[in-house]
Amino acid sequence: MSFVDLMVPIFLAFREGIEAVLVIVIILLYLKNTDQRFYYKYVYIGSVLAILSSIIFAIVFTALFGGFSGPAEQIFEGVAFITSGIFVVTLVLWMSKEGPKMKKHLEEKVEFSIESGRVFSLVILTYIIIIREGIELILLLTGATSVGSLNQVDVILGSLTGLGISVGLGLLIYYRVKSINLTKFFKVTNVILILFVAGLITYGIHELIEAGVVNPIIQEVWNIKHILPEKFPDGNPLTPEWLEIVGSLLKALFGYNANPSLLEIIIYPSILISVGIISLKLWKRTTSIVVMELKEEEQAKLSID
Repeated sequence: MSFVDLMVPIFLAFREGIEAVLVIVIILLYLKNTDQRFYYKYVYIGSVLAILSSIIFAIVFTALFGGFSGPAEQIFEGVAFITSGIFVVTLVLWMSKEGPKMKKHLEEKVEFSIESGRVFSLVILTYIIIIREGIELILLLTGATSVGSLNQVDVILGSLTGLGISVGLGLLIYYRVKSINLTKFFKVTNVILILFVAGLITYGIHELIEAGVVNPIIQEVWNIKHILPEKFPDGNPLTPEWLEIVGSLLKALFGYNANPSLLEIIIYPSILISVGIISLKLWKRTTSIVVMELKEEEQAKLSID
């Protein structure tokens, strides 16, 4: 085990963990600032139920993933990776639409739940937020584990470390020790996720090609394993160690392939460009709506004064 092996699960767990933690912190701070701490327990119940559900999903999904061998395994992994990638794309697009107004939207939902007497909806709201991130993390870690050279111990330790860091940062934000720009955070992590998703889907296509289900068009367009290998250690004494580290991280995080087929070369940039453009348009549209609403609120305050 090395720090390089732990970097991928640490990063992925931190990314998914901090998103869930930040949303929970927004809810708790709103309840705290409006002197409604009584409703904390509903947030905690939703959180615990979501964590338990995520663990059950991880166990079932891992059992299914390891139940195949040979071509059947490649087909299952290919379909699973593509399906996972599509699922994560929907979350990326949802975040692109909701990210700029996340804080305000959440506070309105919480206040509506309390005012309408539907406090159990706080449990559901919290549950949905965490289970979404939990499932996304499991899918991303499964992809990174299969694409790279990670083992279960690396994944568990790295994930716990990443989640621990995200919870620690969340506590600092809750107690006002540290602040974070949510809009910028979601924007940056969305870009990283789009890169990851493109690699995940492309690797799914690669597995289907290996199983003989999909035509690669051209089997191998180039091979640069001697320049930027996919493994660490690569076993080639002529390859600098830092290139082995970079290559292994790129493979685990973004599906890097040193000898891609023509179909993979077509698929990867197509996903990047299409999802990137749609995400950017959704983000800009929501941002413009938020700016317009703020201007209307300011004008309303001025007219009252």
